[in-house]
Amino acid sequence: MIKLISSKVARILCENEKHTDNYELYEYAIYILLSSAFHIATVIVLGLVFNLLTESLVFYLSFIAIRKFAGGYHAKTPTRCYLFSIVSNMIMFYLIKWLNGACTLFVYLFMMIGLFCLVEILLISPLDTENNPLTGQEKKMYRMLTSIITILIFIISSLCFFKGYRNIGSSMICGVVMSALVLLMRKIQIINMRIKK
Repeated sequence: MIKLISSKVARILCENEKHTDNYELYEYAIYILLSSAFHIATVIVLGLVFNLLTESLVFYLSFIAIRKFAGGYHAKTPTRCYLFSIVSNMIMFYLIKWLNGACTLFVYLFMMIGLFCLVEILLISPLDTENNPLTGQEKKMYRMLTSIITILIFIISSLCFFKGYRNIGSSMICGVVMSALVLLMRKIQIINMRIKK
């Protein structure tokens, strides 16, 4: 559906142009914008359902900030991607809700899991895709940006825990954990593709 809307809007934008060379570029840009807006809207709706609106946005921003440069698992179709996103977000929101009421020992244990995920992200990112391969220079730059962003998110989340903002801290740590999980899934995907060759 998003692809159909993107195609129609791109046609409208190209109507007044003499050459339609920009059609595919417009279509892709509109598709990315609409897809992103749809995912954000879903996160907001789920956040409202779980009564975690602020936490859901903090989680999503933390996750996207890391994933943008680290890469990660990509589903084969947009529908699978969306369903995976819904299920994984719901699991993370349950986890955030549980962490908000959990005893301090469990919070410390989860922070240790978050630290383990941080190390995993630093070791295996960035991971590119067949559609968007990275050059050696891009990989270096993306690795540096991923490292800075992930470490900052971890430090800020730790400070939030200790300053009494457990809901924000747990949301950010869950963003790190989710980023590590999709990276691991992508790494497994790459290994399986190499085995099949």
